Amino acid sequence: MKIAICDDEKSAIELIKRELGKVAEKLQIVMDIYEYQTGGKLLEEITKQKIEVVFLDIDMPGMSGMETANCLMEQCPLLNIIFLTNREDLVFQALKYRPLRFIRKSHIRNELAESVAAAMKKIASEMYVVSFGRGKIEGKYAIKDILYIESQKHYLNIHMQDEVHRFRGKISDCEKGLGDYGFVRVHKGYLVNIRYIECFLSDTVVLDNKERIPVSRNRAEEIKVQYIKGVERFINGFHI
Repeated sequence: MKIAICDDEKSAIELIKRELGKVAEKLQIVMDIYEYQTGGKLLEEITKQKIEVVFLDIDMPGMSGMETANCLMEQCPLLNIIFLTNREDLVFQALKYRPLRFIRKSHIRNELAESVAAAMKKIASEMYVVSFGRGKIEGKYAIKDILYIESQKHYLNIHMQDEVHRFRGKISDCEKGLGDYGFVRVHKGYLVNIRYIECFLSDTVVLDNKERIPVSRNRAEEIKVQYIKGVERFINGFHI
């Protein structure tokens, strides 16, 4: 697991490193740990180092943790951000960056292990592979690579970041199979990956790439409830 720690206080970084070492030994996993004291430096290396989890101090001078998180999510929408803070007044503001966890700096020793376990579970769920089609015409894709699935008559259009794949199938079957992996049926013809939902409007859902998907008006409130439950499961790790 590749982990970054971003905190302007060197002593805080050292404490987290020590505690991560204990967690790694307990869980019998290998951690590559990268240290940063500014958000700018972290942003320079986030994709190059292929970092999976970031422990990010909310209250930093210069570029704050929330400003850093905003830029991180643009570069890496699936990045697992764990905010570090002693300021509970900033927690609500930080929720829009979909953090995996909040850790109180005064409780690092008690709260760190659970956050690492949650990150491991979430990363594993995103690598789950789903198949579409039958026989010779079949495609297999990781959950994390699918933005949404669109139904057109007897076919499914699988929308990825830069391409669309088409297979014969029913969206109702996809809904049954993908409900436990962070997909929500927002319309009779659309099944959306909550990992890429930026916000809900009155009759549409907006994705991180600014694409808009229609929402069934008569089920809007029900869909929002499903979305909230999905986000809770997303934070706590899907069933795998």
